[in-house]
Amino acid sequence: MHDIYSKNYKKMVFIPLLVLIPLILFTFFVPGIKEGIDLTGGNVLIIRSDNPVTPSQIEDILINDFNLSEVTVSAVNSPGASGAYIEYSKNKLALNAEELIKSAQLAIDSNKDDSEQEALAFSVSAIELLTGEKKSFDNAKTALLAAQSALSAHNEEFFVGLEKALSEKLGLGSTVEFQRREVSPAFGKAATESGIFIISISAIALIIIIFIFFRQLAPVAGIVFAMAYDVLAALAGMALFNVPLSLLTIATLLMVVGYSVDTNIMLTSRMLKEKEGTPGTRATSSIKTGLTMNATSVAALIVMIAVSVYFNIDVVFQIAIILTFGIIGDIVATWFMNVPILMWFVERVKK
Repeated sequence: MHDIYSKNYKKMVFIPLLVLIPLILFTFFVPGIKEGIDLTGGNVLIIRSDNPVTPSQIEDILINDFNLSEVTVSAVNSPGASGAYIEYSKNKLALNAEELIKSAQLAIDSNKDDSEQEALAFSVSAIELLTGEKKSFDNAKTALLAAQSALSAHNEEFFVGLEKALSEKLGLGSTVEFQRREVSPAFGKAATESGIFIISISAIALIIIIFIFFRQLAPVAGIVFAMAYDVLAALAGMALFNVPLSLLTIATLLMVVGYSVDTNIMLTSRMLKEKEGTPGTRATSSIKTGLTMNATSVAALIVMIAVSVYFNIDVVFQIAIILTFGIIGDIVATWFMNVPILMWFVERVKK
C-alpha cells in the first residue's frame, strides 16, 4: 500500500498550526462567540399561526417599535403550520426597575441602621419609574411588595402590547397562539456553571478512559489535542454564523467531542495495535477509512443545512453548523496533527 506519511509527516504539522490562527481569531476576537438567552437571561416568545411569518418583519417590530436588543428570530413556515421562535433581551425600563428592586431587597436583608430608609427610597424609585407616580409608604417591606407588583403589571402590559402589535402588523389572524417564557439572569448563571461543569467532567472522564486503554502519554496527548482542536473549530463556526452559546449548543459540542474521540481512537488503535505493514502504511490505511466517515457525515449535514435554511428551522441549522465545522476541524487535527504525533512516537519506541 502507498505510504503518504513516512517522508512528509513532520512538515504536515504546520497545516493545523496555520489553521489554528484564524480559529482563535474567529472564536475569541472577531466576530467572537455570543451567549444565548439560556445563559444570559432574557425572554422567549413562541408564535404559532396558520399564516406564514417573516423573521425580518418581526425583528423590525421588536427593535424599532419596542426598542429591544439582542433579538434573534427563527421562523418555521411549512404547508401544515407556521410559527416563530423569538429571543430578545428585557426592555430597559424593566431592567432598571429590577435593579432598584434588587437593591431594595439587599438593603432590607442587610439589617443596617439606615436600611429601612434606603430600601424605601429604592422601592419608591422603582414604582415611579414603572408607573410615573410617586407614592409614599410607611414600611419598607410594603413598598418592596408594591414595587414588585408594579413590575409584574408592567411586564404583563408590555407582553400584551407586543403580542397585539405582532398579530396586527404581521396579519397573523384570529387563530394565532403566543407562548412566552422568561429566563432570569440567575438561571442563566446557573446554566453556564452547569454547562462548564458537565464539559469538564466529560473531558476528564474521557481522558482517564483513553489513558487506561493506551497507557502511553504521547498517544493520549494526541487524542486530547485533536479533541480540543475540533471543539475550537466548532466554536469558530458558531462565531462565523452567529450561533449563540446555549444549552443546545453545549450539548452539540459534546457530540463533536464524541466524534473526535471515535475517529482518533480508531487511528491510534491501528497505529499501535496492528503489526502488519509500516507505521506509514497503517496511517495511510486509516486515513481512507476516516475520510470516508468524514465525507458521509458532511454530506448528511449539508442536506440538514439546506433543509433548515429552506424551512427556516434555526435549531437544526445550529446543530448542523456546529457538527460540520467540528468534522472539518477533525480532518485537520486527526490527519495532519495526530498522525505526525503517532509517527514520531512509534519511531521513538523503535529506537
